[in-house]
Amino acid sequence: MIISLKETLNKRKPSIEAGFTLLEVLVAMTILAAGIALAVSLISNSLGNIRKIDARARLIDHANSVMELVLLDQEIREPGTFDGDFEDGTRWIVRVEEYIPEEAALLNQAEMPVKLLAYTVEMFPPRSNIVDYYLRTLKLVPVQ
Repeated sequence: MIISLKETLNKRKPSIEAGFTLLEVLVAMTILAAGIALAVSLISNSLGNIRKIDARARLIDHANSVMELVLLDQEIREPGTFDGDFEDGTRWIVRVEEYIPEEAALLNQAEMPVKLLAYTVEMFPPRSNIVDYYLRTLKLVPVQ
C-alpha cells in the first residue's frame, strides 16, 4: 500500500469547521460577565467601607477638637452642659460634672483648694440622635 503524497497532504489540510462553537462563546461570555460583576461588587463595597471609615475618623477628630477647646477654657470651674455642631452636621454635647473619688469621700472637701471635674464629650453623627462616640477625662481646677 503506497500512499501518494497528494493523499497525505489532503489529510493534513485544516478543516473548514475549525473554531469555537456558539455554545463555547456563550459559556466564555457568562464566565467573563460573572467575573466583572464580582469585581464591581467588591469595588462598590470597598468604597462604602472607605466612606464609613472617613466619617468615623472625622467624628473622632471633631471630638478631640471639642475636648481640647473645653479643657483649655479656664472659665469652666463648675458643672454644666454645653452643646454645638459642626458645618458637616455633626453635633456635640459636653457635660461637666464634679468628680468625687471614693477615697476622697472620707476627707473633708471644704479643706481642699482644688476639685476634680469630669468632662464628657458626646458626638452625634449627622442626622442621628444616637451617641456614636464619646471621650471622658478629668481636670483639676481651683476652688473659687
